[in-house]
Amino acid sequence: MISAWTFGTLPEGRVVTAYQLTSESGFRAVVLDYGVTLQALYLPDGRNVTLGHDSLDAYLDGAGYRGAIIGPNANRIVGASFEIDGQHVEVSTNDGENNLHSGDTGFHTQIWNARIEEDVLIFSHTAQAGTGGFPGHLSVTLRISFRNDTLRLEMRAETNAPTPVNLTWHPYWNLNGRGRIDGHDLSVSADNRSILETAQTVPVKETRFDFRKALPLGHVRLDDNFKDVKEARLKGHSTELNVTSSLPDMQVYTGDALSVPRSGVALEPQFQPNDINLDQRSLLRPGEVYDHWIAYRFDI
Repeated sequence: MISAWTFGTLPEGRVVTAYQLTSESGFRAVVLDYGVTLQALYLPDGRNVTLGHDSLDAYLDGAGYRGAIIGPNANRIVGASFEIDGQHVEVSTNDGENNLHSGDTGFHTQIWNARIEEDVLIFSHTAQAGTGGFPGHLSVTLRISFRNDTLRLEMRAETNAPTPVNLTWHPYWNLNGRGRIDGHDLSVSADNRSILETAQTVPVKETRFDFRKALPLGHVRLDDNFKDVKEARLKGHSTELNVTSSLPDMQVYTGDALSVPRSGVALEPQFQPNDINLDQRSLLRPGEVYDHWIAYRFDI
């Protein structure tokens, strides 16, 4: 079941709508058309286990990208530039000399067109060529469903010129519903991680990044990309979240976990950081389709 209401109004007068998806098992997800933002996710017992804001104004500065869809390119592009077929491309900078999460005109700042098809919420957006410096006219469709205990995001994109496409969703999870995430256990099925500065892939074995067996997050800060991830599991006091995806890697980000009283951890399936300057698995060409999914399953 899907219901909707007005969440707020942008300074220029455009209305932002909240959509609530309710599963057969009593889970509820609230998604805004502004940035396709997961504003809240309620377990059947009423706990909200994702970090969101209660007002639209709190989302407008983009700080932390709370719950938003990230695109056209997630993570960092080093030097805010890349080459495609010998052509040099420069994009906007917003992380020192780098481009982070597509800059100030990224998908997290856009109002998406929304429609409902039975129990599926569908968002669409068209990015004009040159927005933020990214080449290619890009058409993106997102399908969100919540069935039983699983929230699923399906992502599809097409372009008319070669361009990087690396989408992810950026919710922060706190399975206890309040407090810091220190008491959560995390496991990530990855043997290796990538280092942004050197583009190296290094083993996690015998390092603090070895989450192949569940470890308490404690006071650790993470902003790291894990390679070839099959799944990640986050466990709170009485709830476990299982994240799977068709994408190869996962960024794990604890962000400001020590600086605010209620914090969370982001588990972001994606291609590796700076991929467009490395393997270019994120390069989408005309006639191709970017077609990936992310699933969040809860065990309570």
